[in-house]
Amino acid sequence: MASYLPVECIREILEYLYDDTNSLYSCLLVNRNWCEITIPILWRNPFGRSLKSTRCKMLINTYVSRLKTEEIPSELITIPNEVSTFNYATFLRVFDCEKILFAFHYWAISISSLRLFIFKLLIQHLIANSPKFDRIDFKKSMLFSDNIFLFPGARRSFSKVRNCNFFGEYTKGLIDSCASVAKDIRYISFRCLEPQHSNVDDDNITSDSSMDGLARLIRSQRQLKKILLSDGRCNTIFKNEIFESLTTQSDTLTVIKFLSLNFHENFPLKHLLLCKNLKVLKIVNCKNYGNCIMMAEKLQQFHQLKAITFSSSRLPFELYRKLISLAGYSLQTVVLMGKVFAEVSLPNTFTNNSQVASNPPSNFMLEPFIEMCPNIRQFLACVNENQIAYLPSLLRSCRNLKRISLYDQKYQARSFYSSIRDMQTINVENLLAEIGRAMPSSLIKFNINMNWKFSAEVFGSFLQNICDTSSKTTILSKDTRKDMRVIRKTQLQRLSFQFCTCMTDEHLEMFYMYPIESLNVLKIRGAEGISEDGFRKLGDFFGDCVSVPQKFRKRNTDRD
Repeated sequence: MASYLPVECIREILEYLYDDTNSLYSCLLVNRNWCEITIPILWRNPFGRSLKSTRCKMLINTYVSRLKTEEIPSELITIPNEVSTFNYATFLRVFDCEKILFAFHYWAISISSLRLFIFKLLIQHLIANSPKFDRIDFKKSMLFSDNIFLFPGARRSFSKVRNCNFFGEYTKGLIDSCASVAKDIRYISFRCLEPQHSNVDDDNITSDSSMDGLARLIRSQRQLKKILLSDGRCNTIFKNEIFESLTTQSDTLTVIKFLSLNFHENFPLKHLLLCKNLKVLKIVNCKNYGNCIMMAEKLQQFHQLKAITFSSSRLPFELYRKLISLAGYSLQTVVLMGKVFAEVSLPNTFTNNSQVASNPPSNFMLEPFIEMCPNIRQFLACVNENQIAYLPSLLRSCRNLKRISLYDQKYQARSFYSSIRDMQTINVENLLAEIGRAMPSSLIKFNINMNWKFSAEVFGSFLQNICDTSSKTTILSKDTRKDMRVIRKTQLQRLSFQFCTCMTDEHLEMFYMYPIESLNVLKIRGAEGISEDGFRKLGDFFGDCVSVPQKFRKRNTDRD
């Protein structure tokens, strides 16, 4: 039956198996048609799979078998007598310099001389035979200093690149040449690891020319959608020309990420605002944003900005508040991790209350979202004890909220033991019931990755308020203001208190008194006061949706 399927259908099906190498190998053995469809998928990015020594040698041998024998002196290496069935270089779509070089080093261990010569021939062969590359990755200096965009066939093979990643040191003129060849790049990632000073004379290192080339590369694109700018040393001066070049892509840019940048008092807020279709803004581990008071003038809105990530961003509070206010109603996803604010006191212009003004800005981290962003659907943040007090107000203001995840500053995703050991215990006895009352019916996931402390009675009030089927809603119209009772039903599916050590059998009893029908995941891994009988009863009530507390995991491990 498989032989009667149209080729287009078979190809569409096999594309779903792109990451399943074993299944693809089975498919190519079905018949000749399936083989001809499967081979291009397998060899699209062969260096992106596991690169063990035997596989590296096989890959390079396969490509070398297609090199012209007259190009390589016979005393250097022996070219395989049997030429491969396919010219596999024609299927290559991902040109990853670092991984190709890595595989070549394994293959060339037995070669004592002229490695550079052979490697250059291999690269020229790949470029000359591939009809087009979808992605190019420059993650490391090549063995040679030649500009590969000037190799034979490069203009054709690189002209349709969609994803371009620069990471490390670059041959002089490389980025400029890329700008002249590739005009339809959708994603540019520029991670600078080289010193950026104008007095560098080495012909093989680009110094300021990398920055000039990057600006030209950005300006030359027709439909650039995403860009990442990063500096591994966090001291490179990114020229203003680069930020100005972003405005040439104002109609198409949707994602901008700044990673480990030192803005040198020159944060490009005005340039970002000109990107009218910007949907995602990420600022991670950056510093020195500049005088934010000068940014306080009236600016246009981010009308399309749906997601903001501030992670260890050390933002001045004025800039933090300004960015959130400019996103306003369009903002739907918020991620606040690590040290969001710089170590400065809150400006007096923020509030007339002298007591509030003396508090650190971090205490007011949630306040701008409460005031200006009612359409948030996902909210993930590292919070402290003072910031939690704003949580009920945030829940009331964001009535379409789907997911909220709160993290302790000591949270470690890969280590439960370290996290629960280092976390501060926070008493929410006077707040938890109010959080349940404020929770919107749209909420699906409520994750607390913190060690909250609360009594069983308060926990019962929390669950009861979630389950309460009636709420008072105010309806506003042009002519009338009317209060009415509306029916709501919680959609909560996931409830996580996995780092809360205070949970006991008495807390579990509250689930039976105020059951949440929609709940299908319950995480209480850190619960220390639960008995085996209590956990067994909970399992019988909820089924497999309850995570096993850590205390019982240890016991089961000991028995095994």
